[in-house]
Amino acid sequence: MLIIGEIHTALLPHSRPLTPEEARTALALAVGETVVQWARPVPHTASPILLHGVDCRLPLGPKRGNPHAEDAAPASSVRAVGTVGSRAVLTGGHLLQGSAWTAVEPPEHPRRMPWSHYLARPGTLETIGNFDARRLAEGYLAAESRRDRAGLLNAAAIARHSLHDVLSRPGLDQRPPIKTGSTRLRWAAIADPGAGRAVAFRLVGTDRRRMSLVTGPIEPEQVAAAAEDLAVHDWLLSAVSARIALAKIGEDPRHTLRTLRPVVDHLLHLWSAGARTSRDLEFMWDSLERRPGLTRQWTTMTERVRSQIDYGAADLAAKMLDLMEDRQRQTGAADQHYHLSRAVPGRCRRAGRPVRPGASCPRVRRTCGSTRARRCRAGPRRR
Repeated sequence: MLIIGEIHTALLPHSRPLTPEEARTALALAVGETVVQWARPVPHTASPILLHGVDCRLPLGPKRGNPHAEDAAPASSVRAVGTVGSRAVLTGGHLLQGSAWTAVEPPEHPRRMPWSHYLARPGTLETIGNFDARRLAEGYLAAESRRDRAGLLNAAAIARHSLHDVLSRPGLDQRPPIKTGSTRLRWAAIADPGAGRAVAFRLVGTDRRRMSLVTGPIEPEQVAAAAEDLAVHDWLLSAVSARIALAKIGEDPRHTLRTLRPVVDHLLHLWSAGARTSRDLEFMWDSLERRPGLTRQWTTMTERVRSQIDYGAADLAAKMLDLMEDRQRQTGAADQHYHLSRAVPGRCRRAGRPVRPGASCPRVRRTCGSTRARRCRAGPRRR
């Protein structure tokens, strides 16, 4: 069995995170269906699964041993009929995802069946023709570069459909706390009981990612949840890295503090790698943590962000103290001049004789700073 899907991840255009009640209302995309929510370790809300009927073509990858034989050829595709599942997911009240996935299986009949046959198997596509899971997975992951992509399965449009359903809801003030872009993850998983487990994750440009997975028998929704978990954490890495690049570290401390402060307030607490991944797919995170090491990169960036916040705050505090000392010094000099003009003679305890304030002290050879010459600022007289 082959499972394919696509996920779009972006920041919710709202100035604050949605509460669980607001998230439940925003993601109620189907009347009478249940919105699923989790509270630990990070608040997580998933909308009901919507089904979309499709009758389209799936791209095929090159044949084994001849990688250029059918490269981007219009005939290298197979017809598929069935339904695609989609849903919207909100993590931490801030990160919104539109997800679409389906399971591709070999046909039970050599011809196209009525829609009742396909609706009885929700979230499943049946091919009409030869079924090769490996070629279908390779073709789907590289479908965006094909010339005939207009007639192929467009999982991105289905994923955006769920995303736009949430964004069109009233109540969002359209003032996101951080200006960031979105990312797209296209993934394909081959469920083969006899094959070994493997995962490959690749960045394609600035906003596109690809993931291929080989696993044993598993439910398609579990693979979709694991891919959504990976997409969230990849978006966090991309967003924080972009903010660090814009912070002008070492050039302008105030700009650095203003740029990185929203990252601390809204993003750093959302990292929880593998929290939504089933036990059957834990090997995926184990492999990704070894190489490329997503959590290591996250730890390095968060330590850098926090250190810059600390340094910037300390620098601004030092500047404020300098300004306060300068103002105190100016105010103190004015007050001292006022008091000295109204002072009366007294006895200096250090000199041991009467002296007028402002006169030269015979002991320390400097002007007496006491307003009434009753307390010597140079210290008590030595005997």
